[in-house]
Amino acid sequence: MKAGRFIVDTHVHAQRHAAGKTVRDSVAAANEGNKGVKVNPWRQLGAHMPAMETYDNSARLLWDMGNYDIDMCVLLPAFGMSDAINAELVERHPDRFVAECGATEYRKACIAGEVEWSIKGACEALDELLATGTYRGVGEAAPYMPILPNGADPREGMVSSDEAVRNMMAMCDVVKRYDGAVFRTHSGCGMGYELGYHFGSLGPTNYNILLVHDLATAYPEVPIVINHGGIQAHWSEIFYDQCLQVAASHDNVYLETGLWWSELYDKAIADPNIGPEKLIFGTDWGASIGCHTQPFGKPSSYFVQDRRSGPIRHQADYWGWALRELTRVRMGQDDMNLILGGNAARLYKLQTPFSRIFRPTYLD
Repeated sequence: MKAGRFIVDTHVHAQRHAAGKTVRDSVAAANEGNKGVKVNPWRQLGAHMPAMETYDNSARLLWDMGNYDIDMCVLLPAFGMSDAINAELVERHPDRFVAECGATEYRKACIAGEVEWSIKGACEALDELLATGTYRGVGEAAPYMPILPNGADPREGMVSSDEAVRNMMAMCDVVKRYDGAVFRTHSGCGMGYELGYHFGSLGPTNYNILLVHDLATAYPEVPIVINHGGIQAHWSEIFYDQCLQVAASHDNVYLETGLWWSELYDKAIADPNIGPEKLIFGTDWGASIGCHTQPFGKPSSYFVQDRRSGPIRHQADYWGWALRELTRVRMGQDDMNLILGGNAARLYKLQTPFSRIFRPTYLD
């Protein structure tokens, strides 16, 4: 039986990197120059992905959508991915996909050293993309952190938490000009890619989700989605608790839940200031994160990048796991329908088969 009437995954990557040879060669070169200190393949993959070309993986995505009865997906660009490819997919499959933008061409120009990153330039790039009407918001992660040319010392891109929030606010100034456009901020890390706190693409708001209080308070008209709801990977709930605290404090903050194990839903659903109305089903379909099983552990399974075995080589099955974890939760089906698709349909103004298939909420 299908898990809900209309299922939307709000966090999908329809592009893949052909990364194998690049990673193998870079690991070998790094190990040779490191005087016996072994370099982890995850480090090299994370370092090279932003400059790599990607290919269209939508055939596999559409096949998997059929396997699990997924009605629509929100396409997000991540490391090295292309806004343009996602726009083409939306044009080809308007009934299956919508997309957000991440100023990917601007990012690549900065990495190539063709332009120097500035918050003004990043905002102008986002503004130009949103003005096309193709994109429903900014994501996966806004380019609010300095983007350095290849080979630069990453410490040159360090910013304080205060500067990071100001950069985010500059981007929210752009987003608020487009009615209903969604703004995303990231939370958590895969545990394989090595991500700095004050430098790198994700920056301070990734590790201190409480900074989102500033954005939500200053821009109440902008819907803010916190990617992964604090659980991108790993068993730790430290970021999850921060996400609940932020979401409960603002009507415009929503949490993605697709990587939550079933027990994590209980606290959020029971909270009168969160409830099913502010939870959206978003996994990380297409990302290189495997699922770790630990029978009788807590949780018994969770997604994580295993540093011992290196990057996975297969297409991880997110939906089989995520739908099973959600449907184990004891709640009314109308509440589950909101999480699975109703809230996303409202946020992204999606065309549904019929009107009045989701219960009204105080956020409507």
